[in-house]
Amino acid sequence: MPRAPYSRTAGLAASTSAVLLMTGLVGGCGSHQEAQHPAAKGAAAPKASLAAARVLRTAQLEAALPNQFSIPVELGLEMGGRRGWDNVDATYCQSEGWPDEWCAEALAFASVSYKNYKDQGLLVRMISFADTATAARFFKGKGTVDEVGDHPPGDESDGYELDPPADAPDWSTKGIDVRQGAVIAKVEYAWKAGTEVRPGTVLDLTELVVRGIQQAQAGKPPTASAR
Repeated sequence: MPRAPYSRTAGLAASTSAVLLMTGLVGGCGSHQEAQHPAAKGAAAPKASLAAARVLRTAQLEAALPNQFSIPVELGLEMGGRRGWDNVDATYCQSEGWPDEWCAEALAFASVSYKNYKDQGLLVRMISFADTATAARFFKGKGTVDEVGDHPPGDESDGYELDPPADAPDWSTKGIDVRQGAVIAKVEYAWKAGTEVRPGTVLDLTELVVRGIQQAQAGKPPTASAR
């Protein structure tokens, strides 16, 4: 299966992503969901302009994740784990698959997984920084039209495919990395061979994630939905 070059999208660990997602789908929640992470705390004051949108700390970042009322019903997925963490120990950030240099400057990170334990699943991860310039410096990559559509979501976006892991060779995974202001999100959708997947599913899910981030950055409770 085609795989995006390692240098794209700031060198995100694609193999780690595949392991995280497939572990949750095939064998239940992965270890990154079970680790005892620091408790969420703190919030930045809201800003008026998009350029100076509020910095998303742990509570706001977690709230921006898609919830069980926003995921398309037709996917038939159930939430498998949802968490947000302060970045007080880079070990936890690294366990989520983010590059070391990102973890050194991140404020918070969050993730949520959805699965039906049979033939498909979704993993969304987010990482936030103190300002847009830092996130933009890390995000390197430009998605093509066939990856992210004619009107790519977010400020920057990039699409990719992952090779199936050795323990799940009949699974396919497509993803989109997207930056919205000072937040970078990674959206991965996986399905088993023979599963009917509607074209544009990954892109629609990414647009949902971007809308949730935008709402949180505007100081609003995220209510974005793909239903």
